[in-house]
Amino acid sequence: MAASEFVQPLIHLFFLLLAAKMTGWLFQKAKQPGVIGEVVAGVIVGPALLGLVPDTHLMKFVAELGAIFLLFLVGIETRLEDILGVGKEAFAVGALGVIVPFGAGWAISLYVGYSQVTSLFVGTALVATSVGITARVLQELQVLSKPYSRIILGAAVIDDVLGLIVLAIVSGVASTGSFVVGEVAKLVVLSIVFVGGAAAFVPVMGKLDMDWLPFDKPMEFAIVFGVGMAALSAVIGLAPIVGAFFAGMLVAEFEAQDDSYDIESPIQGTGALLTPIFFAVIGLRLDLAVLFETEVLVLGGILTVVATIGKLLGGLGALSQGTREASIVGMGMVPRGEVGLIVAAIGLSAGAVQGTQYAVVLFVVIATTILAPIAMRPMIRWAEEADDVDEPPSGATPDLPDVNS
Repeated sequence: MAASEFVQPLIHLFFLLLAAKMTGWLFQKAKQPGVIGEVVAGVIVGPALLGLVPDTHLMKFVAELGAIFLLFLVGIETRLEDILGVGKEAFAVGALGVIVPFGAGWAISLYVGYSQVTSLFVGTALVATSVGITARVLQELQVLSKPYSRIILGAAVIDDVLGLIVLAIVSGVASTGSFVVGEVAKLVVLSIVFVGGAAAFVPVMGKLDMDWLPFDKPMEFAIVFGVGMAALSAVIGLAPIVGAFFAGMLVAEFEAQDDSYDIESPIQGTGALLTPIFFAVIGLRLDLAVLFETEVLVLGGILTVVATIGKLLGGLGALSQGTREASIVGMGMVPRGEVGLIVAAIGLSAGAVQGTQYAVVLFVVIATTILAPIAMRPMIRWAEEADDVDEPPSGATPDLPDVNS
């Protein structure tokens, strides 16, 4: 392949990365989430405004790598025992966060006159959660070790599995008028085997000796293992980021056995390069003209409210952690991100979703992607401030200040 064929893609990548880093930095200086700045950067340099960077397959691939490395790093900072410790809450949040948005989205779409199949696709798009956006905020605020963060991450895995099952059923209905029970059952079994197998492999990783491996450095092994797990996840039918997340948790066990295994620090450099591209590509796909049509604004606004409330109600599954923490969990599940776009694209290719309906889903995806990081920061500060205050136990008389002193 001639060197000249690489020139344009490299220039596009440079513009996108530069814009993402600069805009993200400006947003952080303005005390706003850097991830929002990175999405805005994609809008600015993409087809919607300046047209400097097209939405190509290469950009999508690099963006997917960015999401994989982000969730891989998040996984490294998360221990499996911590996730299992909040397993009950995570399952409740994931299940409620699927049932409520799907039912509400389907019912509202039917009410405004959409067909049964179209309404099913809209409901399915509201089910999806893009944990990459939330994980970035939790990472920025250095609260990944908090119980509510672990609930969000655990619920996101459950959400992804349940969402894929719903998508398989709806896609079958759209293409054949029915769905194949065997295919859905196969997806369920493979998902359980993948997640269960990853969990069962934890003790093995904790005892793995670097001398047994054909790698000079632990980082080399970690990257190969992370990409392999992401690929395996994709083959099964799960999102690649699910595999990357579990790979990170397994590598964390490997790293914990020896302090000399510094895996996270070198990989953070790669993540810092690729992750902003993932968020910028979301902005790159925005068609501002379609988004500002009246029907899109009105119905998109209504569905955004429904999508947000649906996930906040899902957060009730974490009430055992406290009201403030449950609200953070619910808001952390709000972003639909690229997962919602994938669902809408499948509906579009199946002929179940038309241009305006696709734009409505796109509106919800972008609105929830922007809303959640902005809302989470004050909510997390609110919860952290409460933790700093020593509250007297229930029924006890609080110490009163000595007014005579």
